[in-house]
Amino acid sequence: MVRVESAASGSAIHPVIHAGDAVIVEEHTEVVEARLEATAVGSAVIGAEFEARLKIGGKVVRAMALGPGKAALAPKPKTQP
Repeated sequence: MVRVESAASGSAIHPVIHAGDAVIVEEHTEVVEARLEATAVGSAVIGAEFEARLKIGGKVVRAMALGPGKAALAPKPKTQP
């Protein structure tokens, strides 16, 4: 099991998503409402980014953990001109 120590409180934060877990990755924009089935590639605590492999197509995407089995597509990093 992966444990992350919180620097501020010194208490352990336990991941809500573990590698191999089935997750639903959501995207909500003005153009699309999508819920995609995926498998977590790594572990994550709430609010942390992790990689997930989509069941359809097999593409690996960055997602942010929202809770057990639930994530949102992570925003793409802005590129510098």
